[in-house]
Amino acid sequence: MNLAELYGGMGKHSWKILDAIFRNLWDYEYVPVKLISFHSNIGEEKVKNILRHLSDLRVVQNKRTEYEGSTFTFLGLSLYSLYRLVKKGHIEAIGKIMGEGKESAVFNCFSEKYGECVVKFHKVGHTSFKKVKEKRDYGDLHFSVLAIRSAKREYRALKKLQGLAVPVVYAWEGNAVLMELIDAKELFRVRVENPDEVLNMILDEVGRFYRRGVVHGDLSQYNVLVSSDGVWIIDFPQSIDVGEEGWEEILKRDVRNIVTYFNRAYRMEKDINSAINRILQE
Repeated sequence: MNLAELYGGMGKHSWKILDAIFRNLWDYEYVPVKLISFHSNIGEEKVKNILRHLSDLRVVQNKRTEYEGSTFTFLGLSLYSLYRLVKKGHIEAIGKIMGEGKESAVFNCFSEKYGECVVKFHKVGHTSFKKVKEKRDYGDLHFSVLAIRSAKREYRALKKLQGLAVPVVYAWEGNAVLMELIDAKELFRVRVENPDEVLNMILDEVGRFYRRGVVHGDLSQYNVLVSSDGVWIIDFPQSIDVGEEGWEEILKRDVRNIVTYFNRAYRMEKDINSAINRILQE
């Protein structure tokens, strides 16, 4: 997914058409060509020609049902979200992909405002929509809307947690969240020399999150970063607010997951219930 090359080849009419699709995602799975033409102020035949070209680039998916319509692919939504970040002066250059999973793709980038940073494109619901729906109550919405909601949820959680052991977050547009680059490795990739101390640092942060009203929702060895400078917790699209339905069970599951990992990986005997009670009673 070469976003930089694709971005450079886009014309002003293409951006207008993508903007028209974005504005109507919440009302249509496939936005009608007539509506795209109206909102972009471009004639229908020209819109159709550009949509065919964008489909060849895998930026949009076109479909004829009872009407002709178009919607984003994951690539197209990410491209348009990047466009919004650039237009608002948040990003000047985008680099190579740093990592990609089922629910996101992360690129390094450069910002005159923030320096070297990363942009994370959410793709929840795109590659495994049925599995995602089983896990989360997102409803019957197009994957683009789900991805945008996921990015928004992560951005809001990180904003609440600024100053704690989370990335500094700078901006959110579409399915993209712009945040600081952290020079550290995932917990599961390293062998720490002081596992008890590291585990306590993680649990302390979970407690601080709780007191700020946030539960991570998917805490594991895969979204904890460690270095000689400390620990950071990342990936908050599944976060929930304290007080939401089921928050306490989700918090307990987070603690259980991370304590179980340390007990297994380092042959520790940390008591899970004591760890949970310590957080809830502080």
